[in-house]
Amino acid sequence: MGMHATRGIAATSFNFGLGITVLTIAALALTGCSDSDGKTLGTATTPSSTVTPSTNTNGEDTLAPQIENPLPAERFAKDACSTLTEQQTSELGINQSGRQNGDDGCSWRFGPNLEYVVQVGLFATPDGKGLENTYKQNAAGWYKDGYFKPTTVGNYPAVYSNPVDLRPGGTCDLSVGISDAIILHVTVRGPANEDNCQATSVVAADVIDTIKAGGQ
Repeated sequence: MGMHATRGIAATSFNFGLGITVLTIAALALTGCSDSDGKTLGTATTPSSTVTPSTNTNGEDTLAPQIENPLPAERFAKDACSTLTEQQTSELGINQSGRQNGDDGCSWRFGPNLEYVVQVGLFATPDGKGLENTYKQNAAGWYKDGYFKPTTVGNYPAVYSNPVDLRPGGTCDLSVGISDAIILHVTVRGPANEDNCQATSVVAADVIDTIKAGGQ
């Protein structure tokens, strides 16, 4: 399956008027997609109902998985629109420029009726326990009426989560621990009844690639 064909985020094959034809996000969610090296992007691990505590580098017991190779992402926190390159947005089927929303990150709206939204934000937690706090919230029952599903993106621990389950309406949220303190948060919203969770992991994988490349 070609990367350009499977990475589009939009409803069933239509043209935006700029010569960009994109495929359904549902296909992306069900099949995932592979790059030219055959690596599957954003493949989720099987969610577990139990969390096995681990130990961080300070010898403290933690609930969240350890982050082996933290990313220096501070420079992108104030300019989240730079986390996706023009080539990446083109491959994703996004034909609009991103809009920075203050400290809340960047959003891209697109589609014939602007019905698709991708939001990317990088948030530093004051206590330096980014994804760990998400796991603690889950242990306290914060997500009992929503969803909390651990996964990995680009070898970084991640969680699909929201206190309210908006997935039937076409919205999915993903938090990725890219360092002990910093969370990469991605939201994808589309028409109702579309599973956009796989799309969030594909976008997150692209953001991670951008950060590793220093924004290039």
